[in-house]
Amino acid sequence: MAPQVIFAIIVAVIAALVTASAELSSLASLDSSRVMAGEFWRLFSGHAAHLSWRQYAMDAPVFILLYATYSRRVAPSSAMFLSLFAALSVSLAVILAGMHQVYGGLSGLSCAAVSAILVAMIMEQPRRTFPCLMGLVFCVYLLFMGGFASGVGVAHEAHVAGAASGLVFALIRVRASGSLRKGLPLT
Repeated sequence: MAPQVIFAIIVAVIAALVTASAELSSLASLDSSRVMAGEFWRLFSGHAAHLSWRQYAMDAPVFILLYATYSRRVAPSSAMFLSLFAALSVSLAVILAGMHQVYGGLSGLSCAAVSAILVAMIMEQPRRTFPCLMGLVFCVYLLFMGGFASGVGVAHEAHVAGAASGLVFALIRVRASGSLRKGLPLT
């Protein structure tokens, strides 16, 4: 199995185990009051907790596909760093927005991967219209999704924060690698 897929599958399996156990879900979920009381691991573990198997079934395959795609474009380690950066960003956005006491799911992290993939595609070939069109469709989705995705109630701010963190991460990565200045691809 390709190393690009292994990381995403491991995360999805951990999320399945957490979702299967009410005790683990309670321990892992992003509960704003518990984070404020010092349980900072929840900033990361909350993404493994899902409110239902339906939410998990919608999140996990998309997460695996997007992070495998992103790590094929760049590097598996970059995908791991993106997921950690996005997990922290999404969790902080959910807490600061204060609209949800408890949050869980991989969809915010998936939005980060979509954003990072689109930025990489646009920067590698800026004259292609398809990546720009897909970026526009993704922005419209983020603006008008209205708190539900695939019939599951979601924290809209988590998706927006995920997309923003993917954009920031991709731009920092490009800047740090200097790939564009050297005329090299982003791999």
